[in-house]
Amino acid sequence: MNIKPSAFIRNNYNEISSLCKETGEPVYLTKNGEGDLVVNISAAFSEIIISTNI
Repeated sequence: MNIKPSAFIRNNYNEISSLCKETGEPVYLTKNGEGDLVVNISAAFSEIIISTNI
């Protein structure tokens, strides 16, 4: 599981994108120590939508 502070995305977008693509896992971003956002590659998101029939 990849967990990063939310400020990390500002300066490290390409690194986060690469990390998602290389590991096939989402990156969890925190704000003030609490869960805030989940970033994933669009292909994985599409799989979730298709598999849940949304």
